[in-house]
Amino acid sequence: MTQAVENVKASAKPPARPVTGVVADLRKLLDGKKTLAAARGISTDALDSLYGVARQLYACGHRSEALSSLALLCLYDHENALYWQALGICRQKQNDHLGAAAAFAFATGLCDEFDAGLEMQLLECLIAAGHKDLAAIRLSQALDTAGEGASSEPWHAKARLLKAKLAESAASR
Repeated sequence: MTQAVENVKASAKPPARPVTGVVADLRKLLDGKKTLAAARGISTDALDSLYGVARQLYACGHRSEALSSLALLCLYDHENALYWQALGICRQKQNDHLGAAAAFAFATGLCDEFDAGLEMQLLECLIAAGHKDLAAIRLSQALDTAGEGASSEPWHAKARLLKAKLAESAASR
């Protein structure tokens, strides 16, 4: 009986696999293409249709179904900031603030220019997730990065207020 138990335990453990093997498999999967969608011949129109379905599901209150569709979109086209932002919004509505912050951070990394709204969404999620220290660091970086134009003044005002609140919160700890 103990030999049977040992056999089951041994078979339950996945074999150790070097990272280089995983990377090699991923390269084969992408077949030299930039995204999984491109590697698998999934058109932009098909991805856009799935995005439309996800938006409708979200709008109708079916957030878990929308979340699945948005996660799939991010998997198939990891270079699309809009998909990551939508995933972040959906996660945020489901109170997965840390997951939302990760999605928003990925989206900000894909943007060519500073996006004040996206940055504020990221900051709000970090704070809601209890990572005020990370939010303060990110906010300082964002203030350094953001332009000083008139169109960004409302964001700067909100950011300065948020920075003061974070400093006050840190001082009271």
